[in-house]
Amino acid sequence: MRELLEKIPQKSLEAAKNLILLDTCFVINTLEHHKHLEKLKDKNLGITSFNMEELLHVEHKLGHEDKRMIRGFLKHPKFCIVNIPVHPGNREEEIKFVNSVDKDLLKNIHDPSDAVLIAVAIKTNSTVLTKDKHHLFTCVLEEFLKKYSIQVYKDLNSF
Repeated sequence: MRELLEKIPQKSLEAAKNLILLDTCFVINTLEHHKHLEKLKDKNLGITSFNMEELLHVEHKLGHEDKRMIRGFLKHPKFCIVNIPVHPGNREEEIKFVNSVDKDLLKNIHDPSDAVLIAVAIKTNSTVLTKDKHHLFTCVLEEFLKKYSIQVYKDLNSF
């Protein structure tokens, strides 16, 4: 899969705009349920380098069919990786990055690793697709994000 990653367009945080950002848990859930991203075929999709690292970390736990589906998923014609200066497992780095975007964000999302994706969405004016209802898909967060016009959805039916 790493050879495929080299072919995926990479964008800086400053250059990435108006994407549908996919959370790691959304990608895995989509694969596990053998769903396809047909509804998003004309949309600009992205995943952060942070989320891609998480996906690569769990790749070995996935079955052959799921790995095949990930490869197909990564070949989406309008898919990119948004490079950010944060890596999974470095809590201090996560907190620093999130606070650089909005100091109040961690008051609404208590796990800094979950807040990283929302911080990127704010910086890129992007929509988020996640299955992480407990941390990201909340009414409190939805109200907080209104000032940024950021939407967080939990399924493809929202489009």
